[in-house]
Amino acid sequence: MFKKIFKTFGVKFSSAILNLLIAVIVSQFLGSEGKGQQGLIITTIAFILIFSNIVGGASLVYLTPRLPIKKLVLLSYFWTLLGSAIFAAVLLLFPFKDIDHRYVLHIAVLAAINSFASVNCSILLGKQNIKANNIISFFQVLITVVTLLILFFGGYLVNIFGYIYALYVAYICSFLLSLLFLLPYRTEKGNQEISYISALSMLLRFGFLNQLAHIAQLLSFRVSYYFLDSYIGVKSVGVYSNAVSIIESVWMISGSVALVQYSKIANSDDPKENQSLTAELLRISLLVTFLVLIVLVILPASFYSFVFGKDFSDINRIMWCMAPGILVFVNALILGHYFSGSGKYHVNTIGSTIGLLITIALSIITIPRFGYLGAAITASISYLATSVYVTWFFCKESKLRFAALLPTPKYIREYYGLLKQFLNINKNTHE
Repeated sequence: MFKKIFKTFGVKFSSAILNLLIAVIVSQFLGSEGKGQQGLIITTIAFILIFSNIVGGASLVYLTPRLPIKKLVLLSYFWTLLGSAIFAAVLLLFPFKDIDHRYVLHIAVLAAINSFASVNCSILLGKQNIKANNIISFFQVLITVVTLLILFFGGYLVNIFGYIYALYVAYICSFLLSLLFLLPYRTEKGNQEISYISALSMLLRFGFLNQLAHIAQLLSFRVSYYFLDSYIGVKSVGVYSNAVSIIESVWMISGSVALVQYSKIANSDDPKENQSLTAELLRISLLVTFLVLIVLVILPASFYSFVFGKDFSDINRIMWCMAPGILVFVNALILGHYFSGSGKYHVNTIGSTIGLLITIALSIITIPRFGYLGAAITASISYLATSVYVTWFFCKESKLRFAALLPTPKYIREYYGLLKQFLNINKNTHE
């Protein structure tokens, strides 16, 4: 299992570097205003995906071992098309101030293509084919970077539409690649007696509960973009979104752990073993995240100005405000995947809703007064609130003390010994 985690982390780390490169390219060529437009576009695509994933999201991981794959795919694809069409119609009929009408159809189509790929990836995870999922995720980001470099450095399309077309190329390629990986499973029958109506009912039941949590979580993460655009302007969104992208990259550690953890728990029926595994993975994630976070926040403002351009000198201050919440939210990420893998989606939903309500309430107060620093402080408080609730519920259910979830000196010594042992084994293997 830890080998899968290391491999997943390697892919996520590489993807994070490429995502950073995307942010650098867009920032350098289009400035803070262009980066702000890019941030709003990708965030809106993410919101559509959240609603598409009510049927085609994480619930597929849980239901793939239990239902016929063909029915899961067809129902999820249909739901995706329906959701994207409704979104496009609503925004064209009732224009949203923060989204230029020129982008609406592009956003809807991109969201649909990406959702198709996401459906396929969720089924691959349900089959515990984590390698395929990692390859698809990596190549999507890589293709985006390569296309951007060609369009921007070649001088073919140096504007926000260059970024949009780069997404088209990347999303279509990742969808086709995911189909290729899914082909070996096409003959699996599963429970053929279940009807399409019953399968849809299960997808909606599990997916709706799970996606309520994701909807609330994404809103609590990104609704500040729209508040910033309304109160301060799109340039502030550009600066803030870059800071968020950098500091949230530390979550790739817990994300790597959670991906393997979720796939394993969804295929297990032993709650005690799952709880013990989750506590172990949480301690490791907190420790490694803390070490990486220290490196990011001590980098001077001049470094970020050099990388992104003169408009982005405040990135360091934003990251300092967000750092406490970013660290403690590792609890919500790891424990949240335990509850999702166990089918207890309501815990994540309540925790994320608490965070969302705090974000909305504080954003109205802090953003008009402090701009993106207010958004950062609000985010940190919101992350803390969500994590406290999810952690309390896990401790209550598992009967574990809160201290058992922390990387205390005892565990640090144990992990250091395991790391030395692992490195020695690898060294001897290659000699």
